[in-house]
Amino acid sequence: MPVTFDPASRRIILDSASVTATELYSRSADWLALSDNAKYGAVFRQVGGDDLGGGLSIPPYFFLQGAWRVRPMESNHTLDLVGNLFVEGGGDPVVSTLGDYRVLVKNTVPVQAQGISTSGGSGPSAAAIAAEVLAVLQATAIPVDLQKVKGQSIGGSGSAGDPWGPA
Repeated sequence: MPVTFDPASRRIILDSASVTATELYSRSADWLALSDNAKYGAVFRQVGGDDLGGGLSIPPYFFLQGAWRVRPMESNHTLDLVGNLFVEGGGDPVVSTLGDYRVLVKNTVPVQAQGISTSGGSGPSAAAIAAEVLAVLQATAIPVDLQKVKGQSIGGSGSAGDPWGPA
């Protein structure tokens, strides 16, 4: 996918409807290495990608520097932007086309989470929770028939004062 870098307007101009943040970063590195393009300064700052061991790594995050932004191709389309692409200091990394085109931007970011182990005890058992719920119910003004709650007297005829039986 060819990408055009316009240093005068600080735009990365796309010619397709799908691009990854990693592709943009790589193309910017290639572009900066050409001729004297390095005089324009970095297009991106990248963090992440560090190896955590066990086949895990921190996902890379790419930050557009200064006024650099991505401009979609000049047509009606949905731009699928894959990866963690942001603007240093905040803002939208994608600007409008020059022409009067409708471009929807679909950001697809990787979902990756790492578990954090903390010290502390385990939570209460299911039996302990059930016992506490029953104790609270018995302490309220709502009559509770433990035989029915435990499933030992379901389907009885009930009495006039029985809230679970027929009225």
